[in-house]
Amino acid sequence: MTNKTKLTFLALVSTGILGACGSQTADEEQSSSSQVSSETTETEESSSESAASSEETSFNSATGQGINEQEFDVSLDDAVAIYNENHPNTSIESITFDEDSGKYEYDFDGFDDTSEYGLTVDAATGEVSDSESDSEDDSDSNEALTLDNILTPQEAMTAALEEVNSGYVDEWQLETDNGMTVYEISIEDSQEDDDDIVLNAETGEIVER
Repeated sequence: MTNKTKLTFLALVSTGILGACGSQTADEEQSSSSQVSSETTETEESSSESAASSEETSFNSATGQGINEQEFDVSLDDAVAIYNENHPNTSIESITFDEDSGKYEYDFDGFDDTSEYGLTVDAATGEVSDSESDSEDDSDSNEALTLDNILTPQEAMTAALEEVNSGYVDEWQLETDNGMTVYEISIEDSQEDDDDIVLNAETGEIVER
C-alpha cells in the first residue's frame, strides 16, 4: 500500500470516527433537551392545576356556596365546649362564625372580673389557632351571652333568608342586645343589595333589618 493510499485510508477512518462521535453527542444533547422540556412542561402543568384548584376554592368560598348550605364537623356546641375548656370560669360575650384565609372559624370574645379573652376554633378540626387575653379595667360594661334554648345557627340562617327571600349567608354573629341574645346574620347578593338581619336567638323573631 502506498503512502498516499495509507494517508487517504487514515483520513477516511478519522472522519468516520469523528462523525460517529458527533452524531452520538448530538443524540445525547437532543435527549437531554427533550428531558428538560418534558420536566418543564410537567412543572407548568402542575402549577396550572394548583392555580386552578386555588381559584376554584376561592370561587366556592367567595361567591358560590354560602355557609347556610354547608356542614361543618365542629358544631356551635362543640366550639363552646372547646372555649370553656381553654377558659373555664369565664363568660362568653360574643361568637362570630366566618371565613379567614380559606378556613371557617368560630371567633370567641369572653371575659371575667379581671380580663378579656379571645379564642379561635377551626370549624373543620376543632384546633385552637389563636388565643389571647388582656387585662380589663371595666368588666361591668360586658354582657354575657345566654346560650340556653337558642336556635341553632342553621335555624337562624334559614329564618333570615326567608325574610329576604334571596341571597346567601357569609357570616353570622351571636351577641347580646339590651339583655337579649341575638343572631346577626350577614346576607350577600340579596334582591335588596346586602342585608344584615338581626333576630331573637330564642324565638327567631326579626328584631332589625
